[in-house]
Amino acid sequence: MCETFRPPVVRSVVTTPTRTRTAVLAALAAAALVTTSCSGSAGGASSDTTVAPDTAPVTSTTEAPTTTAAPTTTSTTSTTVPPDPTQQTEPDGALQAGSKGVRTRAVQQALKDQHYDPGEVDGKFGRQVTMAVWAFQALHGLPKDGIVTPELETLILSKPAQEMLRPELGPTHTEVDLTRQVLIVWRDGAPTLITHVSSGSQVPYCEETDQGQNCGNAVTPLGVYHYQRRIEGWREAPLGRLYNPVYFNGGIAVHGAPSVPDHPASHGCVRIPMHIAEYFPSLVANGETIEVYRS
Repeated sequence: MCETFRPPVVRSVVTTPTRTRTAVLAALAAAALVTTSCSGSAGGASSDTTVAPDTAPVTSTTEAPTTTAAPTTTSTTSTTVPPDPTQQTEPDGALQAGSKGVRTRAVQQALKDQHYDPGEVDGKFGRQVTMAVWAFQALHGLPKDGIVTPELETLILSKPAQEMLRPELGPTHTEVDLTRQVLIVWRDGAPTLITHVSSGSQVPYCEETDQGQNCGNAVTPLGVYHYQRRIEGWREAPLGRLYNPVYFNGGIAVHGAPSVPDHPASHGCVRIPMHIAEYFPSLVANGETIEVYRS
């Protein structure tokens, strides 16, 4: 026979409020313990998590370093520029090689205005000025020393007119005065160039050259000739180098040379200063007359 099921008897338990609150707290604590245990084993690893107490977050602030600029020092050093000697007036007295100043510049300009060529008008009394003064002195019957005395300075600045020395040759020609060592180019009755020259020394010579021994007399022949031919640049001649030569009698030419002393010194040609030889060929034409003479 089957047994008859009898439900259990449930008895009511009356708890006081205090006991009830204690039971609830105990139940909550047990639940929390179970939850923590599940959370720690859910991933298969134990939990090492430590809950930090409630504190304010720490903020790390990095400030840019403060650079203290060095004080700026303003230099007040003044630079004294020496005066330009060519802008000052030379001392009283003669002007000569090495002089610099406004008087020298005035002499240069006056010579250029009269068709001498003292070089650049820069207030500096150099070699080119000296050679121009030689020519001026020679044409005015003065000693050729290249020194501009106060009297000569006054004469140069007065710009006296230059007369044609060989008017019979016509309005366009070249005059070479061997006594004065001066060359004048005339065109249409007006001088276009007046320059110091150095002609044949008149001393017999005998020199060894690439073509053997060369002997002769260093004479610039007198007479009336015509320009015949010219060579541009340097010509290597048996007796030396000629710059921009313009020939008028066989191998005798007017040409540039580095050395143009205050006396006859060539083998027979008419030497002129290098800065003048640069443009001399443009002043004369083949066929034009040139006379070499003594005054």
